[in-house]
Amino acid sequence: MSLRRNTAYEHQTRINEALYRIHAKLSDSLEISGLAQSACYSPYHFQRIFKQITGESVHDYIRRCRLEWAANLLIYNPNMAIVDIAAECGFHSNASFNHAFKSCFNCSPTLWRREGYETRSRTLKTAWSASAMNPHRQYYRDTLDSHNQSVQRQVEIKRLPSQPVAYIRHVGYDKRISEVWARLLDWGGAHGVDVKAQQMIALHHSNPDLIPFDQCRYVACLTLPKRIYPGDGVGVMEIPGGLHACCQAEGMFGDLLYLMRDLYMHWLPASDYQARSIPPHALYHDNHFINQSGRFSLEFRIPVARNAAGPDRF
Repeated sequence: MSLRRNTAYEHQTRINEALYRIHAKLSDSLEISGLAQSACYSPYHFQRIFKQITGESVHDYIRRCRLEWAANLLIYNPNMAIVDIAAECGFHSNASFNHAFKSCFNCSPTLWRREGYETRSRTLKTAWSASAMNPHRQYYRDTLDSHNQSVQRQVEIKRLPSQPVAYIRHVGYDKRISEVWARLLDWGGAHGVDVKAQQMIALHHSNPDLIPFDQCRYVACLTLPKRIYPGDGVGVMEIPGGLHACCQAEGMFGDLLYLMRDLYMHWLPASDYQARSIPPHALYHDNHFINQSGRFSLEFRIPVARNAAGPDRF
């Protein structure tokens, strides 16, 4: 392996530590000094390399993640107070949250919850569905009207243990994800992991009704039987446990978007549960990104808390 590639993988591995901390503790203050320390960089070099890896400054990345998730929680958790959503997403002043939200989405959190989300989503999908290069244009056409009837899903509430995994991040919900899985499985085999005996899990950070497919954030994960240290651009983390709303599904590339929408937009708001500030994940029984059939079989899992209990912490 070339020295340049070694250096690139080293940077990715170390920035992964900071990204994990950001997503695991979105409500915390997330000071640059602490994030830099977690990545073993000086603050100056951390900010430079973070932007090189992610394409965004540390401040912009954190702000975007907080606002995207707040926008989701306003819809997913209709009974959760706006001030609580602001705090859950790292805004410790309601005034600062309102200002930041209006700057990003051109409407207040209250208006977003009432009609702003539907208006923005419909506008975005109209544009996205017009592109012949978009692999999900049929989904955007099918869901252009937010009141389209959803498919009834059988959901089971489970309490899951935390799970250590090796992982690679990917930007874009596209078929290039296959390359990420191939690289992760090769890495596991090279580090003595019997990959056939492990589980494959995918984290889905983004709402496809709000974020274009080529900006959606996907994380390919392989469970680990023992402690293995990160390297070669592959990170190691722990997927938090706790209550999860779980649903079995089968289909082909793109079909998961329909399931995610049904669960988040229809089942969750009508349930006795609310979403936690942790991304959902898919546990593959059969991974369509690496098999020959092109079909998946999986259990989709949404981290939830009971409405009366308030959001879980981890």
